[in-house]
Amino acid sequence: MINQSQASQIQSALATAQTIFIALPLNPNFDQVAAGLALYLSLGITKKSVAIGCSTEMTVGFSSLVGVDKIENSLKGSKDSLSISFDYIEEAIEKVSYNIEDDKFNLVIKPRLGHPPLDSDKVEFSYTGGKVDLIFTIGASSLESLGNLYKDNQEAFKETQVVNLDNNSRNQQYGQINLVDPSAASFSEEVAKLIRLLRLLTDRDIGTNLFQGIERATNRFSSPKVNADTFEAAALCLKMGARREVKLPNKKSKSTSPLKPMPAKVSALKEPAREEEEETEKPKPDWFEPKIYKGEDRI
Repeated sequence: MINQSQASQIQSALATAQTIFIALPLNPNFDQVAAGLALYLSLGITKKSVAIGCSTEMTVGFSSLVGVDKIENSLKGSKDSLSISFDYIEEAIEKVSYNIEDDKFNLVIKPRLGHPPLDSDKVEFSYTGGKVDLIFTIGASSLESLGNLYKDNQEAFKETQVVNLDNNSRNQQYGQINLVDPSAASFSEEVAKLIRLLRLLTDRDIGTNLFQGIERATNRFSSPKVNADTFEAAALCLKMGARREVKLPNKKSKSTSPLKPMPAKVSALKEPAREEEEETEKPKPDWFEPKIYKGEDRI
């Protein structure tokens, strides 16, 4: 369970961080994505530069979550590095150099003899890389379980403070701040508590993501892990204005065969038996009188 001391550490980190990245594990489940997106949306309200990423592409199963289209497949920092791109032809460039003149930085690209000069109209400019000030990992028991997010940015993870949020008892405790609670019923529940402790701003979309995550992770609150904290987190989501998923009954699964018409010769109600069938044949009046046996006369 997240304690106040850990929350204070995170508050201090957030106070100085301008660029924040939220990392999801390979093949995340619905609850992990819901929790990550809720934290992404909440931190985004603070006007800080926030990004969220996952090495695995999102599928239609996550389409009900707000902000799922914002999940990148690479680590996005503050993008403070200017990148200059152009079509390259092998052996077409003789030399690349630079000089500073009149307080201007000049990049000089000299073509090889026999090749045309670079077409300035085809030069593209973009920003890449950049430093990340704080990283949150959601549901990653190890840094390796982040896939290419970690593999391609190992230096960034070494140089950056990491908040590790998980409920796996085998978590490797790799973060500077480790929020690992094996008893937690869901990641969304833990993020809801974290948002409350950090006093972050919330809205209806954040509450909806968290509530959906809790419902899915606990099978609509039927999991044996559900406790008072789970319901408290769910209540907090509803106070945010969470929209609940409404599942309509599947009429096709409960199809009934149409009533078959009664055969023409069979009536819906059984006809009363005929009177003569109900009455049994009455015995003759002398049947009740005592009988005297008369033996046969013998000659």
